Amino acid sequence: MPRTPPPDLPSMLLDGRIVYIGMSLLQWLDPKEPVYIYINSTGTTRDDGETVGMESEGFAIYDSLMQLKNEVHTVCMGAAIGHACLLLSVGTKGKRFMMPHSKAMIQQPRVPSSGLMPASDVLIRAEEFIPMLLT
Repeated sequence: MPRTPPPDLPSMLLDGRIVYIGMSLLQWLDPKEPVYIYINSTGTTRDDGETVGMESEGFAIYDSLMQLKNEVHTVCMGAAIGHACLLLSVGTKGKRFMMPHSKAMIQQPRVPSSGLMPASDVLIRAEEFIPMLLT
């Protein structure tokens, strides 16, 4: 498995001789036809916690989808973890689906100054440490 972040989506599409224009094109083609998004992703980190993408990429996709007037159907086809789980939630109410053996998980926010420790762990450690200061 490669140890470098994947290329950005527009670059990958360009390598396949596909030009990425943006989501407004979907509305232009037919604003009444639903858009289907199939998700199988660990988001911006691999299972071992290594970063493989930028959080801004997930938010860019989310923001673009939120602008659509089309009904959005989202389907989890394996895993929707972290930002991929956020994208699963973009589906129109009643049009968010998961296959029987798929999983959707959000991840705890990371606190950069703590060695990327989950924010909840920082709070737990603080709650353990503060009483020691008072004795």
